Amino acid sequence: MMSMSKKVMVTILAAGAALATILAHADGSDVFRKNCVSCHGKNGQGTPGLAPALKGDAFVTGSSVDEVIATVTNGRSGAEKHFKDLPIAMPAWGKQLSADDIKAVVAYIRGDLQQQ
Repeated sequence: MMSMSKKVMVTILAAGAALATILAHADGSDVFRKNCVSCHGKNGQGTPGLAPALKGDAFVTGSSVDEVIATVTNGRSGAEKHFKDLPIAMPAWGKQLSADDIKAVVAYIRGDLQQQ
């Protein structure tokens, strides 16, 4: 049987591990602010002639999470571009951002950003 002090220590260690896991997860709004705002705008409204709006966009809200993750990871250029009238391609972020950052920003643009 475990003594009370050992039980308390195990509980503290478990709580600390859980907190570390929570803190290690990326904050999608922070990833968006640092990497996406310059093109897509603070509120996801887009930048005319540069980047489309993400807020209210059918692809962002209606596609599968995996499709949106693939777009952020791999970018879009040439025939893959949805907005052919925009002069630049969607850059690939797969080398600059971690997989967790990309998942977090996709969750943010599909969720909280749509509610703003």
